[in-house]
Amino acid sequence: MPLTPLLMGAAMVLAGLALATDYRGAARMFANASWNPNQGDRAILRHYARRRIDHPELHFFEHAPRYPRSVRIWGGFLSAVGLVFLAGGALSLVRG
Repeated sequence: MPLTPLLMGAAMVLAGLALATDYRGAARMFANASWNPNQGDRAILRHYARRRIDHPELHFFEHAPRYPRSVRIWGGFLSAVGLVFLAGGALSLVRG
């Protein structure tokens, strides 16, 4: 099926470019949603709060400025891999 790698490659390129260029704060939102423990499971946070100890990942805000930068770098890698899939899909479509 030559259409599958074409669609997957196009989706990867678009998602990677959105993260790499930080389109409308996409890298910041992705880093905040995936690495910020306050966005996580509330039951785990209540568990730590009842015992009056810090959640191990609550030091997120000390390293927060570095996270969007790494997401942007990985977004560039994702778009490069997407281009490989796009080229492979195009080649399989041309060869038939």
